Amino acid sequence: MLAALIVGGLTAWYLGLRAGVIAAVATAGALIAAAFVPGLTLAVYALVIAWSAALYFLGAKISAKKPGSSLLGGLPGGVVGQVSAWAKKIMGKS
Repeated sequence: MLAALIVGGLTAWYLGLRAGVIAAVATAGALIAAAFVPGLTLAVYALVIAWSAALYFLGAKISAKKPGSSLLGGLPGGVVGQVSAWAKKIMGKS
């Protein structure tokens, strides 16, 4: 389960806390499944190593986004910003 914590921590560092928790839970589930399915252990550990290496080497490029952007591409922040701009515009004219 140490691998799940490492994957979750790296993912949370570069992609955010929500993505880190999801990655940690998915990794833990895969490791538990690998304990019972013969031949799956090597594939799971290879994926864990590949994901961790990709985050380590490409994480700075992945996380270099605009401030306020989220995993959904800024959709929630954009909608909230637009609604607040409309509300200020309406309140200012009244």
